[in-house]
Amino acid sequence: MCHEAFEIVDSSCQGISAELNQQQDNPEHHLLHAMRRHILVCHLPLIILLSSSLSSSCRSDHQIQIQALVQFKASLIDPLDNLQSWTTNDTTSPCSYLGVQCDPVTGTVTEISLASMNLSGRISPAIGALAALTRLDLGDNTISGGVPPELSNCTQLQFLNLSCNGLTGELPNLSAKLAALDTLDVANNCFSGRFPAWVGNLSGLVILAVGENSYDRGETPPSIGNLKKLTHLYLSSCYLTGEIPESIFGLTALRTLDMSKNYLTGGIPAAIGNLCELWSIQLYSNNLTGELPPELGKLTGLRELDVSGNKLSGEIPASLAVLRNFEVIHLQWNNLSGLIPPAWGELRFLKRFAVYENHFSGEFPTNFGQFSPLYGIDISENSFSGPFPRYLCHGKNLQYLLTIRNSFSGELPEEYSACHHLVIFRIHSNRLTGSLPAWVWGQQSAEIIDVSNNGFTGRISPAISKAQRLKELWLHNNRLDGEIPREIGRLWRLKKLYLSNNSFSGVIPPEIGNLSKLTELTLGGNMLTGWL
Repeated sequence: MCHEAFEIVDSSCQGISAELNQQQDNPEHHLLHAMRRHILVCHLPLIILLSSSLSSSCRSDHQIQIQALVQFKASLIDPLDNLQSWTTNDTTSPCSYLGVQCDPVTGTVTEISLASMNLSGRISPAIGALAALTRLDLGDNTISGGVPPELSNCTQLQFLNLSCNGLTGELPNLSAKLAALDTLDVANNCFSGRFPAWVGNLSGLVILAVGENSYDRGETPPSIGNLKKLTHLYLSSCYLTGEIPESIFGLTALRTLDMSKNYLTGGIPAAIGNLCELWSIQLYSNNLTGELPPELGKLTGLRELDVSGNKLSGEIPASLAVLRNFEVIHLQWNNLSGLIPPAWGELRFLKRFAVYENHFSGEFPTNFGQFSPLYGIDISENSFSGPFPRYLCHGKNLQYLLTIRNSFSGELPEEYSACHHLVIFRIHSNRLTGSLPAWVWGQQSAEIIDVSNNGFTGRISPAISKAQRLKELWLHNNRLDGEIPREIGRLWRLKKLYLSNNSFSGVIPPEIGNLSKLTELTLGGNMLTGWL
């Protein structure tokens, strides 16, 4: 996760400067100035002594910081030698170390940022000696071991990112001393033991990410509802059970809610409509039941909705159909039914749409994709009927098009001739007819072309040789005829070739024998001659 660092200005110093400037115009200032000169002269040896003492203290702090950083480095494995500047040289300031930032006035270390540096090893307890540390970012490395409890000595810490490592053990309670934390990200590690319910004590948190770990199974702590400043909550794969606690729906500043890949039960509460700032809901891969609450329609800024892989039923509520800012809609693997709202054909920002393996029916919205930069759509295994959607590739961004096992009929619309970036094109098991258009064969980005189990006619074009990335070609159970072009032998990545149950004739092209990666080939049910 990313977090912007804010520059901290010492307003108290500015206040002192302003007060001194005001004294310049004060008549009593001259008398005070004379008295201070007397004090400076009479007590000069004392001031020199104090100065010497302060200098010694500064050197001591300097040495403590260097020693802590060097010990911290010693516990890490740094194969790319990123930390070569971290030396024990007394003449070198730790502020010059790579990834280290210091307070410009005091010179104390305030930030360590070593994300994505291919580091491994362990986090040294020496980190606790850096009492002024406000930011520690070790994300996206392969650091292992536990989190040292000494980290809680860094009482000024505001930003802590240990995500995407291999940290283990139970996460120590950091809430007693790290009250200043606004960002806590320990996601994507191997933490075990109890879920860190103590995070509910960190009332200043704005970002909380503790997901993708191996905690003991248990319910979501209601205390998370104490975090009223929270804008991002990431609890994916935390082995959470039970219902979503009502307290979470009091986090009215929340923008992203991710409780995906858990064991949550019950319904999606109507109180979710209280989270008016939400733009992303990730509740996929749980055991949620019931219907989509109409209160979702209150979330006018909602851009991402993923409730796939649950046991939701019923129809899409009309209130949800009127939301206009959707970029991602994932409803697949549920028991939803009814029509896809025609209003969703007007969406302007939609990029990914997946509703496969539900019970939707009727005609698909005629203008779906006409106004949006659609990138991927999967509406497979429903009961859609009528003509094939005409505008899915209108934005010319479409890479994934899957309409498997529906009842679409008629011919493929000519509008798809401008669709040049398809990677996966699977429309098998519909009622489509007519000649397969030329644009199907020359897809240079395609890895899978599957038009099987339809009623297509026509021939395989020699333009198939342009599909150099093709790995699978599924043409079986159609009414294709003519000879199999020898150009098919140029598809050197091809692994699966299904041509059975058509009306192909002529000699089997020997070039098929050049397909060294081919593992599956079906030719039966045709009028072919010859041998491979």
